[in-house]
Parts: sequence; structure tokens; C-alpha cells
Amino acid sequence: MQTSSSETRRLDAHDRRILQEIQTDSTIGPAELSNRVHLSISQCSRRLQRLRDAGVIDRSVTVLDRKPLNLGITAILLIKLGNHSPENEQKFLRRIEDMPEITACHYVTGDLDFILQVTTRDLESYDLLLRQRLLPSAQISECRSNIVLRTHKETTALPLDFL
Repeated sequence: MQTSSSETRRLDAHDRRILQEIQTDSTIGPAELSNRVHLSISQCSRRLQRLRDAGVIDRSVTVLDRKPLNLGITAILLIKLGNHSPENEQKFLRRIEDMPEITACHYVTGDLDFILQVTTRDLESYDLLLRQRLLPSAQISECRSNIVLRTHKETTALPLDFL
């Protein structure tokens, strides 16, 4: 469900605090959440449900650590399509939907069309993904690949201070 700008304007300090807390830890229990935001458990529960119903809370997920899962390569791919027809873009998007290694896809402005984030086990599996599954696509005219050496900041939390 889409969130309207009027719904966002109706978020008060308690709503923003609830959102901040569950962005940090979505497994927090109702009692602890109510303590942190200084509301009763029932008020927190009602507010959480309203935020879910309004589409402000899209979903709750668990963030996994790549290292113990032997997912040692993260790469950023800069993609340019050869043809910008809606059909070509849809073919490309359907193709990458079937690749779980592609963990993010952003349609961007500028001289490129898409920025992809890729996570794989090692360089060999990354190379296979590129050469055998992604680059043979007739939709892609250019691909620039950047291997992430170190990550200084990575978060799923959205900034709420401006609401």
C-alpha cells in the first residue's frame, strides 16, 4: 500500500520514535518498545498496526552477515542498455529478477541506466554470473564492474528527522 504525503504529515513524535526503534531492531518485543517510546503496550500495538496499514512499514526482515555465509564478494555494476524501449527494459528487469545474487537494482539518471548491487561467494562465482548469465543479455550495451573492497557504512534505516 502506498503512503500518502498527508499520512506522513500525521506522524507524530511517538510514531517517528517507534519507526526509529523498529528500524534498528525489528525483533523488539511490545513491552520493550513501549518502554523505549514511553507509550503503553496497547498504544504501541495500535500505532504499529496503523503504520503497517498505511504502508509506512513495508516489511520486517532479518539482515544477515555475509562473512559467516561465505559471501565474500560485493560488487556494484553500472549498466547501460542498448535500447531504451519499454519492452527491452522489461526483458532486462525480468532477467535480473531471476538472479538472487543481484540484491539491489536502481534505475538512475545520467549516462547509465541501472546500478546493480551483487553479492557472491567469490571471484569465480562473480565471474560466472557476469559472463554466463548477465552479460550475454542482448539488452546490455555496457557494463562497468566495481568490486567493493571495504564498507564503511551500510544501513537499511531511513532518515526520519525531517518528518
